[in-house]
Amino acid sequence: MKTPKLITPLTFLIITLGLVQPVSARIGESRAELEGRLLRSGGIVYRSEDVRALRRNAGPYLSYLQYLGGAAEVRVYFKTDNGRQPTQSEIEDSKTRPPGWDVHVVYVNGKSALELYERSKGMSQYESNALLGLLSDGAYWKKPEKPAPDDEEEPPPSIFGFDFVRSDETVRAKRLGGSKLMVFSRELDELIARQHTNSLVEKAPASVFGF
Repeated sequence: MKTPKLITPLTFLIITLGLVQPVSARIGESRAELEGRLLRSGGIVYRSEDVRALRRNAGPYLSYLQYLGGAAEVRVYFKTDNGRQPTQSEIEDSKTRPPGWDVHVVYVNGKSALELYERSKGMSQYESNALLGLLSDGAYWKKPEKPAPDDEEEPPPSIFGFDFVRSDETVRAKRLGGSKLMVFSRELDELIARQHTNSLVEKAPASVFGF
């Protein structure tokens, strides 16, 4: 097993800055671009801090944002499934909340690097395929290649794991249960994976001290 290479602060900065370059019609967009489109089609930003915290806590990415420092910002939106503009009272009351989508967006230096789409009543295969189509940006999605049994080359690092990779190799996607689809930048995924591994390597000597 190869010893993981530690990332220097300078390398971390260079990789993080690389995340802000637009790489697709969605991932890589600025917050203004993304919100401009979303809010015109039945989207609304959660305003209540309690509700925002509750929604963010449901995100599988939350525990890894520590590796991005102050470069990351999370915003959670609600979008109706028919384009109607909801009210804040509707989306904050679980009893009257209309059917639709929660959309989590992790912005890194102001650009979208991860998007989580959660359907309120379960996501159909057709909806999942339609979302991937919207996010294809003229490319196509494929299953990640499995290494051959005798292949000594290590697979690309990933903190989230992924079911699909876009043919331009810049964006990955993962289904989470029957109601969620997460789409994210490859650079973000690999950066966090390396930072997480480095953290575990550094903590290992202390954890076994005294044996």
